[in-house]
Amino acid sequence: MKKIFFMILSFLSICNAEVEYNHPELNWHSFETDHFKIHFHDETEKTAREAATVAESIYPKITDFYNFKPKEKTHLILIDPDDYSNGAAYYYDNKMLIWASPLDFELRGSHRWLQNVITHEFAHIVSIQKSMKAGMNIPGAYFQFMNYENEKRPDVLYGYPNAMISYPIPGTVVPPWLAEGIAQYMYDDADWDNWDSHRDMILRDRTINNNLLSFTEMNTFGKKGIGNESTYNAGFALATYIANEYGSKSISNLMDELSKPFQFSIDDAIKNILGVNSEELFMDFSKSINVRYKRLVEPINLMPKKGKILHNRGTTNIHPKWNPKKNSYVYLSNKKNDYFGQTDLFHFDIDSKKEVKIKSSVFSPPAWHSNGEVIYYSKKSKFPNKNGSRYYDIHEYNIITKKEKQLTKDKRAFNPVYIKKDSLLAYIATYDGGQDLYLLDLKSNNITKITNFSNRPMISYLCYNSKRRSLLFDITEHHFRNIYEYNIDDKLLIKKLDQEFFDERNFASNEEGIEIYSKDQSGIYNLYLNNLNDGTEGYITNVTGGAFMPEISKDGRVLYSIYDKGRYNISILDTLFYIDENFVGYDKDYYLNNSGLKDPILELNDSEATTYKDQFPNMFLMPKVMSDYGTVKPGFYFYSSEILNRLSLFGGASVNQLRDLDLFFIFDFKRFYPTLFFETYYLTRNTTDKSKYKDIYNVSDNIKFRLVQFRNGLKLPLFGTQLEISHTIQWYRAFIKEEVQTNGVNGLQTLEAGAAYDYFRGNSINFNWGIDLVKRTLDKKINPSSGYSMNTQIDFEKNDFIEGLNFSDSGTLTEIYKKNNLVRLQINGTYHYELPKLNRWVLSVNSKLGVISNNSVDSFFHFYLGGMPGLKGYTFYSIKGTKSALVDLTLRFPLFNEKHFKAKWLIFQNSTLGTIFQAGDAWGQIEDDGFKKNIDIKKSIGFQWRINGFSFYNYPTAIEFEHHIPLDTFEDEINEQKILYGKNGRSYFKILFDF
Repeated sequence: MKKIFFMILSFLSICNAEVEYNHPELNWHSFETDHFKIHFHDETEKTAREAATVAESIYPKITDFYNFKPKEKTHLILIDPDDYSNGAAYYYDNKMLIWASPLDFELRGSHRWLQNVITHEFAHIVSIQKSMKAGMNIPGAYFQFMNYENEKRPDVLYGYPNAMISYPIPGTVVPPWLAEGIAQYMYDDADWDNWDSHRDMILRDRTINNNLLSFTEMNTFGKKGIGNESTYNAGFALATYIANEYGSKSISNLMDELSKPFQFSIDDAIKNILGVNSEELFMDFSKSINVRYKRLVEPINLMPKKGKILHNRGTTNIHPKWNPKKNSYVYLSNKKNDYFGQTDLFHFDIDSKKEVKIKSSVFSPPAWHSNGEVIYYSKKSKFPNKNGSRYYDIHEYNIITKKEKQLTKDKRAFNPVYIKKDSLLAYIATYDGGQDLYLLDLKSNNITKITNFSNRPMISYLCYNSKRRSLLFDITEHHFRNIYEYNIDDKLLIKKLDQEFFDERNFASNEEGIEIYSKDQSGIYNLYLNNLNDGTEGYITNVTGGAFMPEISKDGRVLYSIYDKGRYNISILDTLFYIDENFVGYDKDYYLNNSGLKDPILELNDSEATTYKDQFPNMFLMPKVMSDYGTVKPGFYFYSSEILNRLSLFGGASVNQLRDLDLFFIFDFKRFYPTLFFETYYLTRNTTDKSKYKDIYNVSDNIKFRLVQFRNGLKLPLFGTQLEISHTIQWYRAFIKEEVQTNGVNGLQTLEAGAAYDYFRGNSINFNWGIDLVKRTLDKKINPSSGYSMNTQIDFEKNDFIEGLNFSDSGTLTEIYKKNNLVRLQINGTYHYELPKLNRWVLSVNSKLGVISNNSVDSFFHFYLGGMPGLKGYTFYSIKGTKSALVDLTLRFPLFNEKHFKAKWLIFQNSTLGTIFQAGDAWGQIEDDGFKKNIDIKKSIGFQWRINGFSFYNYPTAIEFEHHIPLDTFEDEINEQKILYGKNGRSYFKILFDF
């Protein structure tokens, strides 16, 4: 009898790398409008009712623009379980997910959140549904391939995989610049979002510095700093250019063209619809904006005023705040981080030129205590609260004692300012899509809400004027920011600066009567000074990028954040003087271009809401063709998820000409705090074995193996980690049909016999716990650079494994089993360290440890330490034992990063080369002579090449090749057959969605 070891491989990943929380504490409700189904929880009701009004208002505009309507009502879901702002369009599910908290982003202008985001996401729904190649039920298909090691063991049907490919054939092909660009364009004359001064700033800065994204670079995301936002930005500009030059109907026609079954190229689509190739289109577009921007900045270059740049590392250096006692300041920066929003808090001493990083992951402007020793700031907790939410809270840090203290808990509090006289902290907090001001008494810890805005505006950049006893802050109620003032003593709220057609923000003042703020009246953000002592006023900066976030010292120096050459830098103005406004920005009356904007949508839908009931979109089917152990195995995946993702189904089926079946089904139920799940797998393999008995009789064995497994359990999130508890039942069955051909009196005769038996029955309780604290970087997947991850698994197994067959009293075959009960412990940990002074040269140390409590178990249950998941210089089954240990040292360095090399429908962005040293062994089994085998370290060396990017603009593609050379040789004996391992090198190849 041959043993078979089945390996189950799922190519289609549907899991998020982060721990997922189900939020059963939220009470969900629904109501319907003419074209939408609105779903919200208690904390987002007002947001949902405004969202319903917005959605119905923009529905006819977008559907008419594209001449396309969704076949069914679109689901609109309003959520707010975290301090997070975003919107997402699930066009195959026909649903939009909107986070209620308004987006405050230094690379975007300010617009009323819901009318902006809902129009944007519904434009995605309509435009991309129009571009679908196979309708709503078939998101795509997959080509898959698996190759196996040439296994030498006689008791293994085929070896472990050494090559795996899973490659998509997409159902939609819309590059990011086009998808996002037309979603921002929205429709003709739309102004819920518009080409604001921030967007203009980013494109202008890239243009005048000869740093425009190329057309290929626009076709994908996967960029650092402002790179991804530049894809949005340039896409918006190019989509507008197409609409203006070729007619807005061409946008709809492009989506029609992309819906053709064999149209996978935006280049060909542009040629067919616009009559020019993509390079010509992009060249004409680039020339037009080059001419425009270089003409507009000519006056600025006659009288520039930037000050002295102090910090320009990274792309985000913002919110400088002077120390009230010393010649120093704090600010936020993303230096040594890849993404724009990964800001840490730094303290810089001007006199000593020394800089200290105080805390990581700090958000919004910090503030000083009047003693100059304590800093207040906001950040999210490292791990979620009991419900899985992560909110901003106020912390204080003493720069003398170097101790941190958290002052609020789950208050969604940010942008603190200190009020000395009352020992108070003022801050901003969010609820139901709106924001208000609060006061925290530092003596009693009592919190008081001091504003109550009924129209739920966005509030930001809070500051305090001690002379007037006033809080001043930015407020966005429609387009543009204005500045309001709240007097703490008389509790009066007034509009300090309230212009209709341009933006005024980032107010700063001192006790000497100097006020400075940023405004874009001229089309470019510059700092504007108002001197209350002599009544003079005017611009004090003149930049080609933008000037923001001023901070005035006691001696009159001004720190601020300047946007220049693709980054925000900290700059200082040592002397202040007024600049002739005729040289500032584009033109002093440029703001008049913003006149005629539509009124904001504030009406709340009053439809009666009912308790939410589970709702499902259509089932998705994804055909696949797989080449597996030399056979063609067609099949399909299927998937469906409930609209709130509280229940999901995922499964697949495939079969080949040998009638080998692969079936699986996975069910997740997420209505409770833990996720309950059920999985089942059914696999069969058919093979034949021919031999001669005594060199006379032809013996033919037709053998079928069947694996059945049921697994159920729960996934329990714990402080940002996940504990999985499961119960597994499985059994393996063999069917043998034997034919013996003999030469009898009447010629050739065939004798037939058959048997069927279970050769393995297993029952186990499993515990799995994992944590991932690897730093988020652009190349985290291909070359993780810092942090660690760990996974621990404990299995309590009761196993029956066959020893032989016997006849029962009735003459039937019965199995004779041996107990192979055991406890299995596995620990896997990885640590990544970026070598200093070397750009992304990373040493990764991975260690694996495995222990089985029962040394006498059959080798069927051993750890196998070779092959792709282990010591790669040896085959998977060559190294076995009840104990195992492996150390993997990998040194990787980048061949290139953040590039965009195009190859047909592929765009490659990152590539690494690595060298690998591995050492380990599996040992501990009891030999026939009773001797307990000791550890005998095996070693191998190898190299690894990786490259990743995108296929068809949006589908992650990861390619990896490795070759390993064993450094040791050894023998094993299986069924009286000696096998030599370690003579030849081994290669491995993968094309998947991730590494």
